[in-house]
Amino acid sequence: MPSFKTANYNTYLERPEYFWGSAGFLLQFCADRPFLTWKFCQKRLARVAADAIAKRIDLTVSKKTCVAYEDWSRRKGIKGHATSPMTELKQALKKCATVVSMDEFRTSKLCSQCHQTLSPVRYLVDTKLPKRIKHQGVVLFEEKKCHGVRLCDLVKCNARYSDRDVNAAINMVELLKSAILGQG
Repeated sequence: MPSFKTANYNTYLERPEYFWGSAGFLLQFCADRPFLTWKFCQKRLARVAADAIAKRIDLTVSKKTCVAYEDWSRRKGIKGHATSPMTELKQALKKCATVVSMDEFRTSKLCSQCHQTLSPVRYLVDTKLPKRIKHQGVVLFEEKKCHGVRLCDLVKCNARYSDRDVNAAINMVELLKSAILGQG
């Protein structure tokens, strides 16, 4: 399709004739293009999927049900990865339950029993070298961090080792209870 921007007046008058000559094709193309309908259906199906997930989380539709939802600081997601449908899921949960936004800062770093700071678990791994490194006849091991498990430094604590996610969930439930009761 040639542009209407031209300095020559005769060329400018020829352009509408060209346009009207191909108008039938352009109208047929606009009528047949499915991508606008596809985009609408894709958004609708995403909303239906979010509603289905929300119903799986909360089977009884009641405003008495309270769901604590983390207010994750990275709204745009991680560079190079697809964004997660967090806002859609939050909107779907608001339809069937009371949604409370919660700051999850340090919930996985504090012990759910004694509220002391947890330290990462370190464990020894055999070195993967063809020849084992020895120091005075003893095989040297490599020390690695385990990110999923945390260790409570307090010896008297009941929860000596705890899973990071489970510990964070327990702490979030305690924060939610204190927010509902008006204590925190």
